[in-house]
Amino acid sequence: MLNLQGTDKDAIRAEMSAELKKARAWILAIGIIIFCTTALFVYVVYGDLIPDSMKTKAMIPASILLAVFIGLWVFAKQQPKLACILALVVFWGMVFYNASIDPKSLAQGIILKVFFTLALINGLKSASRAESLSKELGEVFE
Repeated sequence: MLNLQGTDKDAIRAEMSAELKKARAWILAIGIIIFCTTALFVYVVYGDLIPDSMKTKAMIPASILLAVFIGLWVFAKQQPKLACILALVVFWGMVFYNASIDPKSLAQGIILKVFFTLALINGLKSASRAESLSKELGEVFE
């Protein structure tokens, strides 16, 4: 372990905190965007074509997914790498589940799927950087 001075430790802590915030922000942003996109399609784009009872049923999975991503956002404070990996698994699990119901859905929104994947990979990189900085300091996440 390195023998760091107070100022060096403060700078490393600040960088670690910034990287951790980035990782957590990507997780939360993806959950919110998925929820809002679903709501936009259910209530605005197809709103007149869908009965109100079906709108509620369509929003339940999106709400559950948002809750999962909020949970991962909270969990990322202690285990940022694991939370980012789980966010990727949950996201692609949702994509493949939807594809099992409607195979065309795999190609639909491919640009967003790529963007979300890259965003979560960036979150994973930030989490890895925060973890290495934490090891450099010899500290654990609080």
